[in-house]
Amino acid sequence: MKRGFTLVEILVVIIVIGILATIALPQFFKVAERGRASEGVGILGALRSAQMRYYTEHQGNYADDCSDLDVDLGTLKYFAAPACTGTSNNLASVARSGSADYGAYTLTIDANGDITCAGGNKCPAGF
Repeated sequence: MKRGFTLVEILVVIIVIGILATIALPQFFKVAERGRASEGVGILGALRSAQMRYYTEHQGNYADDCSDLDVDLGTLKYFAAPACTGTSNNLASVARSGSADYGAYTLTIDANGDITCAGGNKCPAGF
């Protein structure tokens, strides 16, 4: 008697693996993007703190240029260089470029520390 798997058993296993992959991969990409977004949140937190110091030192004015702030952000991996606007409604923002379908959005922080995301359905969960 020969031992082994039949063709039907192997096909069933391949189909089950395919179904599991179609369920798991989109969730994996969402979690991975949330991890990438944490870099942007860290950048914005550092910029907000620097803006608040600048505000205190310059009689109630925010910096219009991020290079005026006393913060070193290091090398950014997932986001473009931040932009500082000098208003309390929008202290700073960072943009992430991605594909046309997924991953292109802009994170913005205000003076209260509230972070918003512009990019519609491309924003990671939680924004």
